[in-house]
Amino acid sequence: MTWTGRALAALAVAAALTVACGGSPSNSSAKSSPTPTKAAQITSVDACSLVTSADASTATGATLTNLAAGTGASVPGACIYGSQDSQASVLVFAQTYPDTTTADSVSPDQLAAVMNGQYGISNAKPVTGIGDKAFEYTATSAGGGGIVIFVFKSNVVLLIAVSPASDPSKVEALARIAVANLPKS
Repeated sequence: MTWTGRALAALAVAAALTVACGGSPSNSSAKSSPTPTKAAQITSVDACSLVTSADASTATGATLTNLAAGTGASVPGACIYGSQDSQASVLVFAQTYPDTTTADSVSPDQLAAVMNGQYGISNAKPVTGIGDKAFEYTATSAGGGGIVIFVFKSNVVLLIAVSPASDPSKVEALARIAVANLPKS
């Protein structure tokens, strides 16, 4: 069993609250990847435009659909994809900030700490080559396990959670797709 739609919505809300509050840069073992480059500011992001259901399906190996499309219920900034049998899911959450400095003040460790209790997020690992910086975590409390990646690009912070997931390269490929689909300003 994987994260349920309700658990993903709770994850999205926890991420939204934590990301919205920001924080100080991380001082833990998860060091940032390359220094962010100066870029034009992105004014808004539609999470469902960053990753399609086909992209999400490729990452999980299951056919996924946008869960909000059928119910009309949605979490602002989030796009939740799930399989009909609830065995696979992908959450994409995007938060824009007024500028890159504000986005950089968000601590991936702070985000992971908020979600650790319910999702067992651990094993922080910096990932290079995705956005300005990226950090990947293993989520063990989800029924089939999963991988969560936080990506910083310009003034946007992305969270992508994939369950079940055991191959980080598939989650990282999904994150690269999301970054490539960010609006150009």
